[in-house]
Amino acid sequence: MDYPLLTKRLSIRPLGMEDLDSFVSYRRDPDIARFQGWEPTYNKNQALELLESQAGLELPAAGQWLQLAIHNRVDGALVGDLALHLVSDGETVFELGFTIAREHQGNGFAKEATSALIQDLITRGATKFSATTDRRNLASIKVLTSLGFDIKPSKSWTEEFKNEIVTVDYFEKTTP
Repeated sequence: MDYPLLTKRLSIRPLGMEDLDSFVSYRRDPDIARFQGWEPTYNKNQALELLESQAGLELPAAGQWLQLAIHNRVDGALVGDLALHLVSDGETVFELGFTIAREHQGNGFAKEATSALIQDLITRGATKFSATTDRRNLASIKVLTSLGFDIKPSKSWTEEFKNEIVTVDYFEKTTP
């Protein structure tokens, strides 16, 4: 991929060391961590391990994830990140996720960044995208549906997550 991916307001590229403090800060926010796979005890060592594990990657290997930093082009602030997962070898199916720091939510950054990533991946041959979210995460559901993702109730499930019984909804988007 050619980084950074640029939108009108955002610059998207793999997370780097300069993102470390801001990245850890929003991952420690309990309201952000609530719907995510990490705990609010997330620390610098965990972030360093993540950054080191994906150093030099432009796309994830099959079965792996890659975190992409979303920066505001005006002030350079890290507003959040995108998660990109190549589902399996030989396929052009990607699972996507997004996290926006609390102080940057409500500005359309998740939709703008995810849309740019999807468009770039389509030019590289991607044919399908998927995403999952806790049914209570209405903001993420709104972003996904506004991007043309359809909920697939037959692929949704209920599980225990962070000591709560939750329903995880599965969304798909197929390229035209």
